[in-house]
Amino acid sequence: MCTIFKYTKANSNMEERHRRLLHKQNPLWAGEKLRTPTFKRDLFNTLGDYLGYKQIIAINGLRRVGKTTLMKQLIEILPESVESNNICYISFDDRDFQKYETADDLINYFMQFSNTGGKRYLFLDEIQKVPDWPHLLKTYYDLGDDLKIIISGSSSIELKKYKETLAGRIITLNLPILTFGEFARYFGMDCKVDIGSANEYDTKILPIKDKYFLLFHEYLVKGAFPELLEIGEADFIKRYISESVVEKVVADLSREIKPERENIVYELLRIFSRNTAQPFEITTLSNALGVNRNIMSRYVGLLEKAFLIKTAYNFTASVVKQVRMSKKAYIAHSSIALSLLDYPPDTVNFEEMNIGHLVESVIMGSLPNASFWRTPQKDEVDIIINGKKPLPIEVKYKNNITRKDMKGILKFMDRFGVNEGIIITKDLFKTEDMKTSKTEDLKTIRYVPAWLFLLADHNPARST
Repeated sequence: MCTIFKYTKANSNMEERHRRLLHKQNPLWAGEKLRTPTFKRDLFNTLGDYLGYKQIIAINGLRRVGKTTLMKQLIEILPESVESNNICYISFDDRDFQKYETADDLINYFMQFSNTGGKRYLFLDEIQKVPDWPHLLKTYYDLGDDLKIIISGSSSIELKKYKETLAGRIITLNLPILTFGEFARYFGMDCKVDIGSANEYDTKILPIKDKYFLLFHEYLVKGAFPELLEIGEADFIKRYISESVVEKVVADLSREIKPERENIVYELLRIFSRNTAQPFEITTLSNALGVNRNIMSRYVGLLEKAFLIKTAYNFTASVVKQVRMSKKAYIAHSSIALSLLDYPPDTVNFEEMNIGHLVESVIMGSLPNASFWRTPQKDEVDIIINGKKPLPIEVKYKNNITRKDMKGILKFMDRFGVNEGIIITKDLFKTEDMKTSKTEDLKTIRYVPAWLFLLADHNPARST
């Protein structure tokens, strides 16, 4: 049945074009069905569980990772008893809606003509584009328990500003770029594997490992963004990432920087793309791009809060030392680096390219709590998973692993009394016990292909 909104003085103050656009964004009000993809992100079930709580749900993440789709999929699973006029979706991507007064009018329009006798659901997409949005949400949140608010934002910059205004009223969940497990699941491949079980590897993976290998290389080129899942044309993929993701995010950052400095932020991102998984110095970057250290430090922070890069500290027990030492920067996904560095689409050949740093960035991006280890003597381990027992991971995207390749990881294991380490390989899967040069204790090294590590059902890095 169609939902009829009565035209009264209360809503006549809203401009007609605003009411028309709001109705267009809510086809349910006209008795139409939503059309959303059947594929669902891993975060979907968690969000579904959280719908029963009073607190506002905030979904943040990089542009084009599927936040809007996820919100609409949540609408589809609301109980059938929820009337269509008790569900409202508002996208603030439309410039006409990006004023506090307009946003307030839109929400009030919904609140007045929804059914006050039942639960109401309010979905606010790209909420960070509304000035003083935390105060606006607090006003409606405090009206009562019958309103559930779900919001999304493309930057953690704005979403962190709610801490004082919305303290105790909001729960934030991050929607990451598409994981390799999700990518594999979309194409019908098993996406959960126990890498500690040789038998499971032999029975489930070995017969089709070539398919996983090829799928992983496809993931490196386009796997971050759901809309590219069915796209195979390389030039389109490159333009999509450059124009629909990077340029849009940098433009969004103009709220935080002078618009004329957008090109500096863009060039900074290109530098990180070219040198992903490498240490960086703020002074070096500021000299290269002609801005002072404080501004450069802020720009690096903005790129991280916009989910375009990730930074990591050097592993040390001293927090003071950690802050003073060089950090590493990692591009959010290999496909962003490939797009920004202008690789000719038809020449991206992973058999010939040295892609170790791109793979390292993808591995690091999949781990929520990781650092790296580097000494003044240049001993180094690519990734350290922090925990009671740190787990060292060295990325060597090749199959011929020499003793020299293991020098850093074995030194780390000796120094910190660690008995197990992982070497990420191209295709090699085995376990080897060996002695180090300083002790007679056996150390266990597990060689795991990058694609297999990213599929791990019980990723050892997450259970340490």
